Amino acid sequence: MRGRTSRASSLVALLAFATLPVTGCKSGASGGATKGSASPAEKPAAVPGKLVPMVSPSRLLPDVRGDRGVIAYEAGARRVLVDRMRLVTYEDGRTERANELLPLGHVRSVELPSRLGGGFVFHATSGGGTQLWRASSWLGKLRPLVQFSSTTTDVVPGFDRLYLRLASNGKLVAVDTETGEVRSLAPLPPAAAYGGLAFADGFSGVVDADLRGVLATFDAGATWRPLHLPERPAAISVVDGEPTMFVTGGKYVLDARGNLTYRASQVATDDEGDDTTPAAPKGPFGKKVLRAAVEDGFPDSPRTAVVARQGALARVSLDTGAIVDLNLTAFPEREASCHATRVGASYGFVCGEREGPTNVYTFAPPLVMKKVLSFKGPRFVSPNGQGALVVRGPCGEEDAGAASDTRVYCVRAASGATREVRVKGDLGVERVVALSDERVAILVPPRAGSTGQLTILKGSDMTNVPLVLPQKPRSVARELRRGMWLEGFEEREPGVLGGWVEAGGPVIGVRVKLDGAVTAGEARDNENGVVVSGRFALSQGEGGRSAESTDGGMTWKVFDMPEHDVAPGDAPTRACGPVGCVLAGWVRVGWGKPAISGDLRAAEAPPSLYVPMKTTPTVRLTCAHVGKPVTEPLPDKPVKKAPTPPPRSSGTFGMGGFGGFGGFGRVSPQPLKTPWSTFRNMPAPTLDKDEIGIDNGAPYDLVSLRAYAWGKKGSDWARTGHFLVRFDDRFDPAGGVRSTATSAPPWPDESATADGMGIGSYPLASWGSFLDPSGRHALSHVCRGTSCSLLAASEGQPVLLLRDAAGRTTGLSRPLPLGAVRVGESWFFLAQGTSYDMVSLYRVDLGVIRLVSSFHRPSPSRYTMPEPPRLVRRALGTGLGLLVTSIPEPGERFGGMYVHPVDPETGVVSEPIALGKRDLGGALPPRCVEGQDGWILDTSLDVSPSLETPGGRGTFDSVEMRLRLDPGQACVEGIAARLDGTFLPHAEAKARPADRPAQPAAVPLAATERSTGRRWSFVCSRR
Repeated sequence: MRGRTSRASSLVALLAFATLPVTGCKSGASGGATKGSASPAEKPAAVPGKLVPMVSPSRLLPDVRGDRGVIAYEAGARRVLVDRMRLVTYEDGRTERANELLPLGHVRSVELPSRLGGGFVFHATSGGGTQLWRASSWLGKLRPLVQFSSTTTDVVPGFDRLYLRLASNGKLVAVDTETGEVRSLAPLPPAAAYGGLAFADGFSGVVDADLRGVLATFDAGATWRPLHLPERPAAISVVDGEPTMFVTGGKYVLDARGNLTYRASQVATDDEGDDTTPAAPKGPFGKKVLRAAVEDGFPDSPRTAVVARQGALARVSLDTGAIVDLNLTAFPEREASCHATRVGASYGFVCGEREGPTNVYTFAPPLVMKKVLSFKGPRFVSPNGQGALVVRGPCGEEDAGAASDTRVYCVRAASGATREVRVKGDLGVERVVALSDERVAILVPPRAGSTGQLTILKGSDMTNVPLVLPQKPRSVARELRRGMWLEGFEEREPGVLGGWVEAGGPVIGVRVKLDGAVTAGEARDNENGVVVSGRFALSQGEGGRSAESTDGGMTWKVFDMPEHDVAPGDAPTRACGPVGCVLAGWVRVGWGKPAISGDLRAAEAPPSLYVPMKTTPTVRLTCAHVGKPVTEPLPDKPVKKAPTPPPRSSGTFGMGGFGGFGGFGRVSPQPLKTPWSTFRNMPAPTLDKDEIGIDNGAPYDLVSLRAYAWGKKGSDWARTGHFLVRFDDRFDPAGGVRSTATSAPPWPDESATADGMGIGSYPLASWGSFLDPSGRHALSHVCRGTSCSLLAASEGQPVLLLRDAAGRTTGLSRPLPLGAVRVGESWFFLAQGTSYDMVSLYRVDLGVIRLVSSFHRPSPSRYTMPEPPRLVRRALGTGLGLLVTSIPEPGERFGGMYVHPVDPETGVVSEPIALGKRDLGGALPPRCVEGQDGWILDTSLDVSPSLETPGGRGTFDSVEMRLRLDPGQACVEGIAARLDGTFLPHAEAKARPADRPAQPAAVPLAATERSTGRRWSFVCSRR
């Protein structure tokens, strides 16, 4: 900063011996009088009533630019949702704002149709969940509805309720629009998941339902029919009152008559305009009239401000931001920028053009500007806050030959009289202030080795007094000595100067009396800086806490200001004045308390969602063991010492039969030795002396199995080998081990067999199996990663290695859990489709796999997929179906079971059939009788049944039931369970004889000990 030297010399002020009236400067100043002539004080212009020193109370508005936050255009207005505020902006620049603040986070709005009472719903999502409010209008009072602990992505108005989609799993939740209570998803069709949905009116709507695709209703959800769209919709919404499904390259539109029309996307051309976007109003003030009035205007009444720009003068309403009066020819400079200031007894404007003249105007009512000073080039003008001005440079024309060690100031008193003050010495540090009594004060800030001084000029008299800085607090005193005393010092009150000191971050307001005494206010320091102008200042802090000062920084009042997300289009300027402040993204009209009590207060938080959960009933059973256990463990046998394998000859390089280069004479690959294990305590097939065996399987899975292949070493196993698969029906209390017929292996030799059975190859293979509910058939798979081979095993029949239409037996898809059944002689299974949200149905006839159909499963991502469907069949007929569990009703933990019948030839899915819930109403269904049909499935219950065994002690888990289900009725074929440890019958208890007929209501239970494989038979009845 200039003037910070060690010299103790002070600036010497030389007063010109003549005053220069405004009209007396011929060159450089406007008018015709010559320099040095005297004139009486200029008569001040009439003022419009009492002078308004500042606007109060205050009102904060976002400075909306472009389309930021714009929700909709309607009748020349824009609904805006930005910075937690709801706004309506008009083409003429008017802005209306709601009084309440929405919470931090992502806030969106949904307009409610008349069938739901109209108005709007606002929903805010953040890490803490989702909050919902309702308002009768865009700016209306917010009425809290409900808040969830989960975040939501969509809010869709339904026929009589709102549907919200949870971000965590993509599921829908229905909410009452009046009370916020959770309701059922009806009248949506039953499904495990839903994609996009839209409702055009009180009767018609569409929804993308799981497995069935896009469905439409025209009777408010009483019936739903498929639309058979040829492709999956990317989005569904209502456009111009009609349900619209958007697809790649176009959209499908459904009209009220049920006609579906495809419309290709229109490519917009450059010359096509957008009728929905309001055009910017013409004129010098553009659309940001209110910002211009606050930044560069002055208040001519408590509710209006006057601003000048580009030759025009406008009176702007501070309530609406609209221009209420306009003079387009107020002054001639069409490229000038003007800033309001006190001039004389009223306000005026200092106007300047880039590298052009500087003009000072006074304001005269009703809307006129009068030029009082004019300079040919750019000038620095400093008002004193009381109507006087200090202009850097002479009152007349600039003198190119003026001394370089002298600076001239033109001082215009509030009365209109002008004079020149010349300053010598350390130029650039002086602050010249015109006093209201037409004296001139020259303030020299503290410098190294000097505390600064104040010089008072009265006529030709000059008085110097040193500055007396405050000693406490020490931090403030230190900043005053080292900081920069900014330009723009004013006379805050008679005999007291005021200004600002910036100390490399902290900003301090100071007052200097004419005796040199300095008083300092509180230092303000924050990352956003402090905006100062005269006695006005605003400190925009972090976390929504800001402070204002209207007395030059002597006192600060803290207030809440919402945080603003910085946008690229934010205005770069920041300024304050008597009308208010403009900041990046904000326009604050006025000072002090807000105009409305509680303005910008956070909206009342909605009540947390509370839904009392219903108790799921438990099936309670009493089970008596029957006879002795089956499949007893085999007796231990001594382990034979494995024979020492013969040494393997090493290959040598060379030609001929000596196993050399290129693999000639290579030793045959030796399969890894497998344990040739028992299965469910049944011994493995017997091997002859010259035979080797290879076995593998999944003995510990829910559906356990083991495959055996054996034959003579080195022979053609397709002719001499043997292949057998054993699997278990866990529901069979008589033992349950099923064996296929012994047949030739599907591989030519022991090496190919070992590879096909997943032995000794990389990556490691895993076995698995799916049991048909008959218990006589199993579909097995051997998978390395996602590449699988499939085998069909039936009791007493040869094993069949499945292949696709191209004859490939590997690289097949892994069936989904509980996704395989056998209908007649054909297998059906479900597998993952070509994408994560597709499920494919395959059919196997005579060992050949073919794709029947693929079904879309709506889900926002692969990590939020609904539970896979189950493949089920009829117990006696040939019906095939997809079983899903619907979304639970409010207050319930589990949904109901629905089966979608599927055409086994085409894969067409029919309407769902309700089968009830898996809790069975807490009661054991009757045992199935011969000839009773139903959808058959092996399933666990929602709540594990409670088993009581009076005749012994054991711990049961993994309880399942083999059920036959139809609407309104159910029966059970049998029950399966696992025993932790062993079952210990009581010594005094007698087992029920195995040949004794069971009661008609009793149901057989097969319980298998995990540790031993021993299976116990029980008969269970309702407790």
